[in-house]
Amino acid sequence: MKKELILTPEVQAIVDAIKNTGKSWHEIALPDHPMYPQFARKLVVTGFNTPDMEGDEDRIYVNVRQYLVLREENKIYKRLKMPDWMIHEGNVEEIMGENGVLKGILQTKDEEGNVISEVEEILKAQSVQYIRFLIKSKSVHLVDIFAQFMGMYILMFDKEINDI
Repeated sequence: MKKELILTPEVQAIVDAIKNTGKSWHEIALPDHPMYPQFARKLVVTGFNTPDMEGDEDRIYVNVRQYLVLREENKIYKRLKMPDWMIHEGNVEEIMGENGVLKGILQTKDEEGNVISEVEEILKAQSVQYIRFLIKSKSVHLVDIFAQFMGMYILMFDKEINDI
């Protein structure tokens, strides 16, 4: 007795896409290095983790590598370990809404309760808690979070990234 699984082209396309998904969580291309133009460079998020939520730490550790890809052969020449990025409980992020950052009005009042001044204030939230909210509320996908944070990573670790 022989069994055969028959798939529609649409279902087969999904199965193929799953099989062809790479191991990385996120990738971002880097500009050419002035001394090594033979390489295309990219930063790759190779992993991430958090401490047990029962502990005191509220952190996310992001593991990053820089891939040097030979342009002519399109083959990875070298994987360079980059500094891990720790997003910790002290980091804050601007809270995003549908039309940009959310804002409130910060009022200064005198002792009698009269408004002396009002200024627009950008709302911020603790980074890890905000990330958790975004994922749980399905406001963004994990890859969107990596995309946003990798721009900051490049600014923070510019020296390490370009010292190859």
